[in-house]
Amino acid sequence: MNITEFAEKIGAVAIQFARGDEELTCVTGIEDGVEHAVTFIGNALYERYLTTTKASAVIVSEHLQVPYVLGNGPAVIRAKSPYEAFSRALEIFSPRREQPERGVHPSAVVETAAVLHESAHIGANAFIGARAKIGANTVIRPGAYVGPDAIIGADCEIHPNVVIYDRMKLGDRVVIGAGTVIGYDGFGFVPMGDGSYRKIPQIGIVVIEDDVEIGANTTVDRATVSETRIRKGVKLDNLIQIAHNVDVGENTVMAAQAGISGSTTLGRSNIIAGQAGLTGHITTTDQVIVGAQSGVSKSITKPGLYMGYPARPSRETLKLEGALRSLPELIERVKKLEEQLAANN
Repeated sequence: MNITEFAEKIGAVAIQFARGDEELTCVTGIEDGVEHAVTFIGNALYERYLTTTKASAVIVSEHLQVPYVLGNGPAVIRAKSPYEAFSRALEIFSPRREQPERGVHPSAVVETAAVLHESAHIGANAFIGARAKIGANTVIRPGAYVGPDAIIGADCEIHPNVVIYDRMKLGDRVVIGAGTVIGYDGFGFVPMGDGSYRKIPQIGIVVIEDDVEIGANTTVDRATVSETRIRKGVKLDNLIQIAHNVDVGENTVMAAQAGISGSTTLGRSNIIAGQAGLTGHITTTDQVIVGAQSGVSKSITKPGLYMGYPARPSRETLKLEGALRSLPELIERVKKLEEQLAANN
């Protein structure tokens, strides 16, 4: 594809340092770029590769200073959002996935009175429970389990070995990664007088709204009596735990190994970084960012970045960390002062 045509397709705002006849055929990382490849810079750490990459073109922000002239480096394609532009490039050049044939595989198990849209595809060894409903153009990959009375909307993709328990509700264009479990019992037990624990029945459901993507080996627990809800546009990484009765706000994103305890409500457009944890029965407002490995123990009522354990506004956390680093020196100074006072007495 010619660079000019490519730039138009990804919504670029300008092309610089290009001859105009560059042909682009693939995408690569900037470190190992090859001829006819397009790459991008979305982080300042990678700017050093601008003069060494072998890629023919690089997508950058509107304001990045380029340290060369025509002929000494790759063509520059400027975009308002390099990440978004590069994602479009990946769509253009990514190999097309083979689409499964429509219909039910002979080895799939479909229980009585399940409702399958004629365009749905049910893969080998999948199980569809009684009275389950599967929407148009939805693909259920081999080995998946869909329980009785579950509802899955249109244009969904359920990857191999996913488990969706009874009565769960999924909207349209939902993607569930391999090995993920939707709707297993929430972690609820009552301590008994003899030291044992009695299980609290978990009879609620999980509701996953439209345009949600959930990664591999993630778990979303069913509610105790009502619903656990993952709202529209949420993106969950692999290896995440969402406990019972949690409500995850629209367009929230969450990185791997994060955990949300029971009955916690997240606002819209939150960002939960890797290995962060939130305790139960709290809330966050909209536009909250929780830093990696942070622990949120209280409700957050103001937008912003929160870090540390317990999580605090980032400036406060950085000040505390700075004070902690200077603590050994302060201890030594106190010891010397105490020695001087003792000597004077």
